Amino acid sequence: MATMQFWGGVGVIGSSKVMVRDGGHRVLLDLGMDIPRGGDLFRAPAGTRPGGGLADRIAVGAAPAIPGLFDPAALDPGDRLADPAEPTAVFITHPHIDHVGLAGYVRPNVPVHTSPDAARLLRALTKAGDGLAGGDPDWIEVADGEPVQVGPMRVERIPVDHDVPGASGYLVHTGDGTLAFTGDYRFHGHHPELSWGFAERVAGCDVLVTEGTTLSFDEHHPLRTEADTERSFAEALDGNPDLVIMTVYPRDFERVERFTALAEAAGRTIVWPDRIAAFLADLGLAAPLSHSALGLAGLREAPGRYVFQLDADKLTDLLDLPAGPATVFLHANGEPLGPFEPRWQLFADWLAKLGIEHRRIGNVGHAYQDDTHKFLHRIAPKVVVPIHTLSPYRLHPVTDTMRLVVDYAQTYDFAGRPVAD
Repeated sequence: MATMQFWGGVGVIGSSKVMVRDGGHRVLLDLGMDIPRGGDLFRAPAGTRPGGGLADRIAVGAAPAIPGLFDPAALDPGDRLADPAEPTAVFITHPHIDHVGLAGYVRPNVPVHTSPDAARLLRALTKAGDGLAGGDPDWIEVADGEPVQVGPMRVERIPVDHDVPGASGYLVHTGDGTLAFTGDYRFHGHHPELSWGFAERVAGCDVLVTEGTTLSFDEHHPLRTEADTERSFAEALDGNPDLVIMTVYPRDFERVERFTALAEAAGRTIVWPDRIAAFLADLGLAAPLSHSALGLAGLREAPGRYVFQLDADKLTDLLDLPAGPATVFLHANGEPLGPFEPRWQLFADWLAKLGIEHRRIGNVGHAYQDDTHKFLHRIAPKVVVPIHTLSPYRLHPVTDTMRLVVDYAQTYDFAGRPVAD
């Protein structure tokens, strides 16, 4: 009998981990770092013990106690989780920390799959000194639609649109039917056809496991699109004689490329923190200008010719910047990511103290509520499981689809019935 378990994404945004079992084999879809709803116990100034990144998190329930998955070297001595279990394969949907953050701790004999673009980005992060805790696994790149056999199960990777290269969902074929997992997706970026294409390819599946991030909040219309974000960026540069400061998430490489072109059209160059410049160069951005290459003297000589990407961990750099009356800070989904982050209030306090206008010009990287429902209705699965959301009951099937709101680590069959372990 094929079964499913949910080791993350239950009652929280992020932390996705979906386990599918069939015929004595396991497929794990995503292995994200847990994002606790009540706050991360290891947030600054706290931290894990040296060498205890995984073991410490498991000890306080901030990482999943999945038997036989993790490298024994990353566990406490004598931990029974190190005992061998069924043959397992991991499939990562995209390179965001809440979907891939624990992949560096898997046992050496557990294969870890992802898309070629995601693998390339993750390798570039590691090269720039910002890789996964525990180190990179040996990434196995899976082409679009290429079947991967895991015991009796067959797994297909299907692209979706999200705010990072290589985002994918997966379709798992088992002896008891098919399970589709969306990963994270959207329809208001530049490639909605990818997410709609996923819907077409998995239509009629037995189980759809979908993220529901935007269900967690009340939406305020008009809803912003990626085109709106680019327009806001261009408007902030237009006719502005002073330095513009920004924070954009470097893993959103398409936005980085488009912002770079918009800045050049306005006669400006984006200046990146050194580590980010190295990362972007490795991904293929042409000659990104780093902080150290320009220097403060160069920035002060002609501030109106630049857009300065702030390092969120170096807020005091703001004291050195040649801000003018028209200087504005553009938050485009960079770090700190939002008010839910402990760093956010300090960040906002610094901007307020220095009298720098703060504009939030980004947009959410997840499907809006109406689009999520259209997506669900187009697929028309027998069972839908909303995860990666604070409000799973806001997902409303209108067909014969059954909505299943799951419990953490509980086993279910593909009809949505709990199964005793």
